[in-house]
Amino acid sequence: MSEIRARLVTRYYAVIEKSIGPVLRSGISPDTLSFLGLAASFAAGLFFGTGLVLHGGLALLFSGFLDTLDGSVARLTGRSNAAGALLDSTLDRYAELAVFSGLVVYYRHGWMLVFVILALVGSVMASYVKARAQSLGKVRTVGLMQRPERLALLIVGSLANPLVELFLPEYPDVALSTAIVVLAVLSNATALRRLVEGRKDLSPRISGLTKDA
Repeated sequence: MSEIRARLVTRYYAVIEKSIGPVLRSGISPDTLSFLGLAASFAAGLFFGTGLVLHGGLALLFSGFLDTLDGSVARLTGRSNAAGALLDSTLDRYAELAVFSGLVVYYRHGWMLVFVILALVGSVMASYVKARAQSLGKVRTVGLMQRPERLALLIVGSLANPLVELFLPEYPDVALSTAIVVLAVLSNATALRRLVEGRKDLSPRISGLTKDA
């Protein structure tokens, strides 16, 4: 699975980097693109909060595109550095919080609110465990629900929502709700797996026993 993901990511970035000539010539900085992506995420949160699910999905799609664009611009212009990476990671957390805040408002009167909160907790913790483990030493990046997968799942659920409602009008928001439930389960599973595997990687004694086994 990880190898398939790596190949898909490589091909995606290759396509992006071949088609962003106008962006590079404009001289726009990677940091500016990062802030534009954050603004798009805030817009998505506002759309979700006011019940405009399709609009929220489109804004989230645009935010995801900008999120990949800033990294490509940084690499191609030689402006990739630790300070930019720190800013990008920080803005990613604010972006997720903005989107989930909108979903909390949207689902505030129903049972789905529980899963929205669980999805938020899982998303934040999956990122936190990864960052904390990497700050303590060299660890593997494991788990199915990395940030691109989490973003893609919400985008697909949001964009599919109006179409699914045409065929299943008796089940409003079933596509988005399903995406959130899956995200809630898998993001927390990812956080827990990263915790377990990170402890193995950071513990010489446990790592040695694991290798011997």
